[in-house]
Amino acid sequence: MATLDEITMLVRELTPAQRDQVRAFIATLRADASAPPSGWRFDFLEHFAQAAASSSREPGGMEIKVGEAICAGVPRPALWEHPPVRGAASVGYLVPIPTGVRQVALKFAIGLRDGSELPRERMVAFRVIVNGWKLWSAVKNSRAWEEHTIQMPQLGSNVARIEFVTDGLGDNRWNWAVWAEPRLEGEARE
Repeated sequence: MATLDEITMLVRELTPAQRDQVRAFIATLRADASAPPSGWRFDFLEHFAQAAASSSREPGGMEIKVGEAICAGVPRPALWEHPPVRGAASVGYLVPIPTGVRQVALKFAIGLRDGSELPRERMVAFRVIVNGWKLWSAVKNSRAWEEHTIQMPQLGSNVARIEFVTDGLGDNRWNWAVWAEPRLEGEARE
């Protein structure tokens, strides 16, 4: 077993990206300690500080943050992801999946915040990308929350890259896109 000094020395030699992976893994271990014995959970809002925000083109007009969002009068904690003027916005996470966790599902709701004046004929695209592959997508132009549960594929590694993407489809005005309470839930093998 390594001493604390040995571990500290090894961590100092890691790249910033590797340190972010270690932070995410430690956060998952902490979350596992508070999870019920039969389940595992990863809350994306709690781990927002470790997320990487980007745009597919220039980031002008993009707004990404965590806060309360109100859709059809119903407030919920959410990831705000207004797409840039051109292209799509992406918020990516490196999620360590503990050994023995199975039947992992991604749960979230999508909506457009109250006050948006998005015309009926325009849509906002929402996508979930897992390890570079589009797992799910939908278009939306209503303000009400829309619940989703997506079964995750069997992952080939113990760290998954999960991205939440929004796209104004050529016009970002009034695209007040939000993802409510995004989380992964799975069963822990006994």
